[in-house]
Amino acid sequence: MLANPSFHGRPLQFVPTVRNELCRPSACPLQLHSRSYQFLASSLGDKRKRIRRRSISRSFKTQFSVRASAEPQDLSVWAVGSAGVQASPFSVRIPVGDRHITVETGLIGRQASGAVTVTDGETIIYTTVCLADVPSEPSDFFPLSVHYQERFSAAGRTSGGFFKREGRTKDHEVLICRLIDRPLRPTMLKGFYHETQVLSWVLSYDGLHPPDALAVTAAGIAMALSEVPSSEVIAGVRIGLIGDKFIVNPTIQEMENSKLDLLLAGTNNAILMIEGYCDFLPEDKLLEAVEVGQDAVRGICKEVEALVQKCGKPKMLDAIKLPPKELYKLVEEISGNELVEVLQIKNKIPRRKALSSLEENVISILSEKGYISTMEAFGSTETLPDLLEEDEDEEVVVDGEVDEGDVHIKPVARKTVPLVLSRLNLY
Repeated sequence: MLANPSFHGRPLQFVPTVRNELCRPSACPLQLHSRSYQFLASSLGDKRKRIRRRSISRSFKTQFSVRASAEPQDLSVWAVGSAGVQASPFSVRIPVGDRHITVETGLIGRQASGAVTVTDGETIIYTTVCLADVPSEPSDFFPLSVHYQERFSAAGRTSGGFFKREGRTKDHEVLICRLIDRPLRPTMLKGFYHETQVLSWVLSYDGLHPPDALAVTAAGIAMALSEVPSSEVIAGVRIGLIGDKFIVNPTIQEMENSKLDLLLAGTNNAILMIEGYCDFLPEDKLLEAVEVGQDAVRGICKEVEALVQKCGKPKMLDAIKLPPKELYKLVEEISGNELVEVLQIKNKIPRRKALSSLEENVISILSEKGYISTMEAFGSTETLPDLLEEDEDEEVVVDGEVDEGDVHIKPVARKTVPLVLSRLNLY
């Protein structure tokens, strides 16, 4: 983990590897001593110590050794402002089910926007959040990329092939990347276009505590501590069922006897992602499992919110760029009734042509009023569907309700009656 202490740990000391080491107390953390051109002489008379030094500027054959200093150092000297390196590490133990997970930040990954190590048993997940300094072009999605990797060193192994680097991403690692992406993306605020990368590494795996749910929690904590503006803190847990008892974050051995494998992620007051399978469980048991998972997620989020108050970085709210509110009202006035008529066209191709014509009409009117420049009138149409999104959402039927007054564009009728008798061509 701490392969290079000069970047991740305490300052270095350069000391000679002779039997009688001479280490002078100095305020400077770096000490440089020659190996063969320095010795200690004792006087029999007054027992005064003299140091004979030979200038090493004439010869470059002097040998030195590097050793990490074991004495505790003051980490406050590493602080670089509020948006730079954190002054001191923070650690908190969060109860999850029948055990605790340990969250540490501020020790490694100081140059990242947010970096944490989350430990469950001897399974350790290291997650960082980094973002670009310059925003990308505005689009209708958040530029987020997630990379999850289970390193060979996590199980104490080294690749037996010629190439000692990590291999390509495996299928189950891609699936865990999706588990991390699904709950994170809905919590991002609109109008933030800085490319963001979430990197999650399994540094240690004990074969007993699975890392997938822990990786979701680690990503949510790192995102909450970073500068990326998000609305809520997220966490993920796994729920198992042995007999009639629900288990939060069960071990590998406990999952062998579990009838349920439910992985869910959410916030303090909502569930954002559910994935899993069960062995013919009734619906009330599944709902009870979801409630148990939501309680566990709520407890984690409360502890993380307290950690953010201590060592979280300020959010980049000034980087959010949204259209003015009067622009939404103007688009609704221009395309309100016409958009409803366009969306009720049954055939797909005429409906698409009518929608494109409506978009061009709205862009031309907005460019005349000065909201869009003439150079960008037909070059940046990505933001227009976002402006029309509220009007389109009003046409969506919610909660299974049926509005008989609307024209349904589906080719299959809403209420289909199967034919009891049918005619066959018999030869």
